[in-house]
Amino acid sequence: MITVSGIWTKRADEAQRALERHFWNDSIRMYNIETPCPDGACNTIFHYWWMAHAADVLVDGYVRTADPLYAERLEQLYEGVLRRNEGAWPNELYDDMEWMALAWLRAYEATGLEKYKQAALTLWEDIQTGWNDVQGGGIAWHKEQLGYKNTPANAPAVILAARLHRAFGNPADLEWARKIYAWQKNALVDPATGFVWDGMNRTGDGAIDKDWKFTYCQGVFIGAAVELFRVTGDSAYLEDSKRTFQAMRVELADSAEGILPDEGGGDAGLFKGILIRYVTEAIKVWPEAAEAAGWLSRNANVLWEQGKTADGALFGTDWKSRPLSDAIVQLSSQLSGVMLLECAAVLESAGQAGGSDGRHSAANWDERADLLQEAMYRNYGNPDSGIMDQWFPREHAGAGENFYYWWQAHVLDVLVDAYKRTGKPMYADRMEAFSRSLYKYNGHTFTHNYYDDMEWTALALLRAHQATGSEWYKEQALTLWEDIKTAWNDHCGGGMAWKKDQLDYKNTPANAPAAILAARLYLLERNEEDLIWAKRIYEWNKSRLVDPSTGFVWDGMNRLGDGEIDYDWKFTYCQGVFLGAGVELYRCTGDKSYLEDAKRTADACMLELCDPKTLLLPDEGIDDTGLFKGILIRYLLVLLEEAPEEDAVRRMVQCNAEKLWEKGMLEDAGICGPAWDTLPTLPVQLSVQLSGMMLTEAAAVLSK
Repeated sequence: MITVSGIWTKRADEAQRALERHFWNDSIRMYNIETPCPDGACNTIFHYWWMAHAADVLVDGYVRTADPLYAERLEQLYEGVLRRNEGAWPNELYDDMEWMALAWLRAYEATGLEKYKQAALTLWEDIQTGWNDVQGGGIAWHKEQLGYKNTPANAPAVILAARLHRAFGNPADLEWARKIYAWQKNALVDPATGFVWDGMNRTGDGAIDKDWKFTYCQGVFIGAAVELFRVTGDSAYLEDSKRTFQAMRVELADSAEGILPDEGGGDAGLFKGILIRYVTEAIKVWPEAAEAAGWLSRNANVLWEQGKTADGALFGTDWKSRPLSDAIVQLSSQLSGVMLLECAAVLESAGQAGGSDGRHSAANWDERADLLQEAMYRNYGNPDSGIMDQWFPREHAGAGENFYYWWQAHVLDVLVDAYKRTGKPMYADRMEAFSRSLYKYNGHTFTHNYYDDMEWTALALLRAHQATGSEWYKEQALTLWEDIKTAWNDHCGGGMAWKKDQLDYKNTPANAPAAILAARLYLLERNEEDLIWAKRIYEWNKSRLVDPSTGFVWDGMNRLGDGEIDYDWKFTYCQGVFLGAGVELYRCTGDKSYLEDAKRTADACMLELCDPKTLLLPDEGIDDTGLFKGILIRYLLVLLEEAPEEDAVRRMVQCNAEKLWEKGMLEDAGICGPAWDTLPTLPVQLSVQLSGMMLTEAAAVLSK
């Protein structure tokens, strides 16, 4: 099994193996509802919503490990539940359908399989029919009891609607989320404390069941508030979630350590796990989450030390008491235990398993970088071509869509990052397989019409050579360099052309990376001609496309044949590659003026392009510009290697990385967006994903 090391990760693995070993029934493609269950005799009742939570914990395992076993089980469970439900997804219980839709939406985001998305959307259409005016609104619990409204049918619907809006951008889904939440809060939340009641009008008398006090209800309301905060940024939702968490602690957890109660078997066996799942989501967004993280860790410790069977990771309903060796363990309580351990592993990965925030922890950033590496292969890897798809999910690629060759160069670059950071042979293997696949896909050559694209490929190949010692990489880089040098011509007083069929257009993207490449080749081979090339290209770029008063770097000139400079094209990319060229020439020559140029451009970049309060870099869009911020970050890291005293640069990189992981990630899928402070909406391009990976890899380096 593929794992990121850590005590809770190992325990989550063990719990998942116990779920697989003791409950999976291949003959029905579902889980048995209890163990032992000889020949499946226990499966007299179809617990539809238990299977939804089983799918959810499979997604947990897949997101955490990228182990294909989880993806295979998800597909099998999908088939088994659909077959058992007579070929359709809807059923009579609105809350059950909400759980199933939530699970398949997460599965879609984790795997990109369209059938999961369609299942979620089909269920959502049916769920909306549950809204009616009895009791002033709200979603009904059951299709044959439309007047009974409860938290289990409403708060999960809010979570679903908000996540659908986040994933697909439909404004109607956000309106649904707000409407249901407003009804829920007004009707079934104690205004004095924030404690969440279960339901109302169950017996047709309009009464609220205030004595039904369940962890489930607190969890789903916390989750609803968190998801609405994520899509709106309205801190009032965040305050609601905190208030309900505190009310839950007072009302339901024991006063000594905060351990959750035994709520019984059957459906109630799932309740604590549901609470834990959504408290974990809250911890990800609460500014001060150490107390809640510590509380969750204490529950996980108690479960592991006191609540599992002596001979394996089977869990009963009481987390403080281990099941007897001959006791029946129900699937519902087992799933709750697995959820708790998976959530503890999530917090461990984020540096919060013991209640510390771990923002600058080396292990934290290493694990995040590893997770994004796995997510790239899982979400974008194409087994047929051996290179990366341009979209996740891949079906969003248009017919005959342009092949973005230079994006693939940055794929190799981030693989080199991972290999240098970890030393794992897996990454060296991936580098070689990917490079040879790209060579083949490009017509058994790395040469190309665009000079800047070839420069990026040569730079990545050269780094791969330096990391692994493979001569093949160096040979390919040198072949490209010979082609790249043909770009120099006298249009605009010199400089490298951008592409072979537009030799008079000169820009920073074709010149500064060429200077970096020439300088690095000089450092490797000590060929004086390469140093001459690096200096000549750099001086042309500096004299034509760098603001002499500030050091800010302009994009290009003569794009339209009029000799004009594109002063209004202000890109992070240009700042990154020019300062990178300055650092490399400083390394070659020891001339500090090059390093001062680099520092000056970094300062100008931060002044011109960063938010002055948050230091956040701008959203530069998708397609090619999706890569720009990552390129800047890569060369700011190079600058910090030679000028570690540049604290403002270091702080800016760290702030952007923290913001990405706090607000800009679909963490289940490991997907980044173009705005690092905003959750992405699917589909997401490879270019955008690579920028987030470069930022996370940089944070991992800086954390050491």
